[in-house]
Amino acid sequence: MRTPLLLAIAWTLVGFAVLWGVVGWNLDHWLAHENAYLGWTIRVLGMFAAPYLTMLLFPIIATMVVGLYSERLILTVEHRFYPALAVPPASRWGDQIRSIARLLAISSLATILALPFYLVFPGANLVLFLALNGYVLARSYFDLVTLRRMDWAGSRRLWTQSRVAFILSGIVIAALFSLPILNIVAPVVGIAAAVHLLERYRAMVMP
Repeated sequence: MRTPLLLAIAWTLVGFAVLWGVVGWNLDHWLAHENAYLGWTIRVLGMFAAPYLTMLLFPIIATMVVGLYSERLILTVEHRFYPALAVPPASRWGDQIRSIARLLAISSLATILALPFYLVFPGANLVLFLALNGYVLARSYFDLVTLRRMDWAGSRRLWTQSRVAFILSGIVIAALFSLPILNIVAPVVGIAAAVHLLERYRAMVMP
C-alpha cells in the first residue's frame, strides 16, 4: 500500500492547499471588498476563517482524492486478509458515478446548511463535525467497496442491515480527520475498515 498511500498523501496536500487558497480568495473577494472600512477587519478574520472552513471541507476532498487509488488499496487488503475472494466483476461505472454525484450533493448541501451551527454554537461544532462527516464518510466508503461486488439494489439492502456499524466506523474516521497528520491517512484507514466490514456482513447474509 506504500505507493498509493504516498501518492494519495501528495495529492491530498495539493488539494488542501488549493482548497485553502480558493476559500481564502472568496472570503477576501466577496466580503472584504463590500465595505472599505471593514475590509481590513474581514481580512484579519479571514486568516482564521479560511483554514477553519477548509478543514470542514477537507474530508470530502481527501476522500475524492483517495478514491482515485481505491482499487489498488482495496485489492491489497483483500489479498492480505481474504485471499479466497473471487475476482470482482467489471466495474459498474454507472453505479459508481451515481453514488459519487449523490454523495457530493448531500455532503456539500449538508456542510452549507450546517455552517451557521458551526459558527453560532462553537462548543458543539466537534459533535456536529463528527456526526455529519461520519455519515457522509460511511456512505462514501460503503459504496466504494460494495459496488465492486454487488449491484445497486443489493448494496442498498446490505446498507440497511449494516449501516449502524458503517456509520460508527465513519465517525471514527471523521475523528481522525480532526487530528493533524492522521487526517492525511484517514481515508486509507477508512477504505481498509470498509473492506473488513463488508466481508463480515457478506459472510453473515450470504454464508
